[in-house]
Amino acid sequence: MTYKPLLLLFTATLALFESSEIGLAKTYTQTGYGLTAYSSKKFHTVKNIDYFVAHKETYSYSPNYQILKTFQTTPANYASIGGNHMVRVSTDLFLPVSYHQSGDLGNPQSMALTPSSQAAYVMYTKTGGSNTGFVVHYNLAQLRKTIHATDNWAVIRQATNALQKNKNTAQYQTVLANIKVGPTFKTGHGQSLAMNPKNNQLWFVQNSGIAGGYATVQRLSKSTLKPCTTLHYRLRSSRHNRATMGNNLTFDRSGHAYFSSYVSGSHQLKIYQGTLSTRQTRFKLIMQGLANRPGTKNQSIGYNAANNRLYFVSDDSVSSVPIAKLGHLHPSDVHATTFNSGREFEGLTFSQNGHGYLLTNKGAEILTGNFD
Repeated sequence: MTYKPLLLLFTATLALFESSEIGLAKTYTQTGYGLTAYSSKKFHTVKNIDYFVAHKETYSYSPNYQILKTFQTTPANYASIGGNHMVRVSTDLFLPVSYHQSGDLGNPQSMALTPSSQAAYVMYTKTGGSNTGFVVHYNLAQLRKTIHATDNWAVIRQATNALQKNKNTAQYQTVLANIKVGPTFKTGHGQSLAMNPKNNQLWFVQNSGIAGGYATVQRLSKSTLKPCTTLHYRLRSSRHNRATMGNNLTFDRSGHAYFSSYVSGSHQLKIYQGTLSTRQTRFKLIMQGLANRPGTKNQSIGYNAANNRLYFVSDDSVSSVPIAKLGHLHPSDVHATTFNSGREFEGLTFSQNGHGYLLTNKGAEILTGNFD
């Protein structure tokens, strides 16, 4: 039996989907202030222990990634080496690294889980530094079942590689049925895709803008995997405070939005809390930040509903704080975990029961573990 006709139909449908019109998102421009006024002199930091991890010149590959030519058959495992909270993570899924052509799924930037944690949305950019990308929906539950049924950790990458080479099989078609690749659009940096658990909406920062200038956030349609709503707004206040929207985003269980930013020339980290909706957004600066951020790059921010904590992600380093104590943190409230994997930590998201899922690169994979 041959599966070539089915493959051709699948490819043709996908091509039609990817070439569909992108400019249909409803666009709104907020005219009022998007930032609550504050006195800069009142900003202070909690003197948390410095577990800063400096960025390495080049990122490391996952174990055996190059040796096995991307088809890894053994899960990776990493144990933290420092900080005040120890964590161990291991491979949940090896994500595809190719689909239509070699390496086109090689640059994941952020990930959002569905409320049930049975599926994930991963935002990619085409290449490093590109502002153009797409979103892929993964049925995690079904993909895990296929891995366990075949006892083959490489089956997802093998299936997408076979699609690229027009060498599909029935088993690979089962894998591909649980991977939906969306159309290409202007994603911006791509680091900020996040699910609001209160209304199950997906949002991301398409353009962070300049301090006080217009930033752009977009809501992503879960059915078409392209933007359906665009909001332009300025983070400036009636007191002439100005801020730049961070390239990271998360939501707590009450629907509050958060992003973090680094203070130039220091190791300090600022936290912003606000609301984000179709026609309006407003953020306020939490008047207490961290004296010591986790690392060189501000990769991501995440939220764990099980312990109501915010997580600040840098490469090989994660710090977290309790939302209930924002503004009056003590050093002991700041949890920190450091690794020595050499990997790029793209994003951290959590299931409802508090299980952590860490998105990494080279090659793309999801690692899982328990973060306090």
